[in-house]
Amino acid sequence: MSLEKASISWSAKQLKNMIANGKIDFNHIIQRSYVWERKRKSALIESMIIGYPIPPVFAKRFDDGTGKRGGNIYCIMDGKQRLSTVAQFLNDEFALTELPPVLYMDEAFGGECKTDITGMKFSELPEAIQDHLNSVIFSVTYFDNLTKEEERELFKRLNAGKPLSTKSRLLASCSDIEGLLDIGSHELFDDMLTDKGKDNKNQVTLVMKAWCMMNKTIEEVSFEGKDFNPLFENASISADERLALDKVFALIHDTHLTLAENKEKAVAKKLYTETHMISLVPFFAQAVERGIEANMMADWVSDFFGSHSEEYDIAAGNGSAKNSNITTRHNVLSESFEQFFTEV
Repeated sequence: MSLEKASISWSAKQLKNMIANGKIDFNHIIQRSYVWERKRKSALIESMIIGYPIPPVFAKRFDDGTGKRGGNIYCIMDGKQRLSTVAQFLNDEFALTELPPVLYMDEAFGGECKTDITGMKFSELPEAIQDHLNSVIFSVTYFDNLTKEEERELFKRLNAGKPLSTKSRLLASCSDIEGLLDIGSHELFDDMLTDKGKDNKNQVTLVMKAWCMMNKTIEEVSFEGKDFNPLFENASISADERLALDKVFALIHDTHLTLAENKEKAVAKKLYTETHMISLVPFFAQAVERGIEANMMADWVSDFFGSHSEEYDIAAGNGSAKNSNITTRHNVLSESFEQFFTEV
């Protein structure tokens, strides 16, 4: 069965306005974050001025639910860097850099002109170049009614041969990326991660690692790629497991707030460091079961990191993803947890 697809053309000015009006969506689940540096962005604008062809854009089209004419939204599957760059430049958000002078046609001056555009923003360019850039056409192929499986496969094929990160390949292969992202929408990750971290979908990896720490024996847990990646790709988290994760994430979040309120900034920062937080997950799970509240967990976490366990610190350094180091951290934390909560 062939995919439902069609083609459409957008001018640069049109796509800028569509982005501003929310008609172009860059938040595709497995889309890479914005990564182009200014030199590469400048090269794209130069190509548009000179007239070199711009690669086509691919999108998934869906209805915005308003029922209005023209209520389509285009979710970009390939071309985010190009479209974002064009919109940013037309909005005067960066100046061109490291470009040679360009030739362009200017009817007002009766023919071909030459100018140095390095250091210029869009509004500073000659009017003829501004008009030309606004009118450059982008070819867009869009797909309707894609299944999740078709969407993942299409993303992988569109990016075949491109230098995708391991994270992007994993996201494209994950059988339940929507479910992991939904769990990762917990306020813990809004608080813990930067906007760039969330854009890179770091919350998804954290959710899966937390699931491993709560649902596998410590002897089975490894975050090395050869062990973790296949598990991630075939992720399947039940409703009960999600509920348990939500409770643990809530207690971690509340404990962090308590540490911050107690002005223990260094300890609060450690709690929100990936290796430490994931290592602590099983003990927050125990705390949920035993009814231990955030203020007590804050006291324990502060006591643990204040006591400075050299064995733990070594296991949290290089090679922290190895099972041997995960096990070492777990055993040190287990001894501290039981001792602390036995005494209190």
